Amino acid sequence: MKILIACRRADLRQRLARLVATSQGCAVSAVLDSPQAAAQRHARDPADVVVLGVASEADLACAAELSEDGSDPAVLLACSLDDPLVPHVEQSGVDYVLEHVQPERLRAALHRARPLAIEQRAALLAPGVDGKRRHILCRRRAGLGLIPVDDVRYFVADHKYITVEHDTGEDLIEESLCRLEQEFGPRFLRVHRSALVARDALRGLERDEEGRPHVLIDGSSERLPVSRRRLPAVRRWLRQAATAG
Repeated sequence: MKILIACRRADLRQRLARLVATSQGCAVSAVLDSPQAAAQRHARDPADVVVLGVASEADLACAAELSEDGSDPAVLLACSLDDPLVPHVEQSGVDYVLEHVQPERLRAALHRARPLAIEQRAALLAPGVDGKRRHILCRRRAGLGLIPVDDVRYFVADHKYITVEHDTGEDLIEESLCRLEQEFGPRFLRVHRSALVARDALRGLERDEEGRPHVLIDGSSERLPVSRRRLPAVRRWLRQAATAG
């Protein structure tokens, strides 16, 4: 049985590799220092089981990504005992081991590991126990990605996709603008039927050559149009922000 290990923590990575290497019927095919590299490595050199060290929501997304290309490996997660993600992992139903796992427990978990079911993938990517998402899931050429909500400057709807501009670039997502407004309303302001802008990114208003108002967005060269219906709310927010500042 070929085992691929991907984990950021050097001590946990080394312990897992050592235990797998001494487990009968198991062989370590690769040891990676980043869960993000697991999917590409598995595509080049398929493993029977991928052991992922998870310490963030991005790592959970990597686990879900492993079940997307049709050659699903079995997945086993590894966590620290005091990691706040442990309750979330437990609720997902995905098998996991802790950092001080005993050889017998690891061996049994490797043989018991299975590819993730759709329900398990959805559970891993679901909001945390507080019910609030801190990241937006997107698809990129290299696989799945997570955009921190705090880094988003605006959402713009265009047909079936929504463009998200954030601190490190731009991505497309398949979500409902209305749902995003309901979920993140306090953080974002609707400026147009097709656009939500982060309140703390709004820097002012300007008019184009035809007199139509557009918002100025901090860190962006984009000028998003403001509908007449939304203009009073935008002006009111800008006045409040100026007063607070």
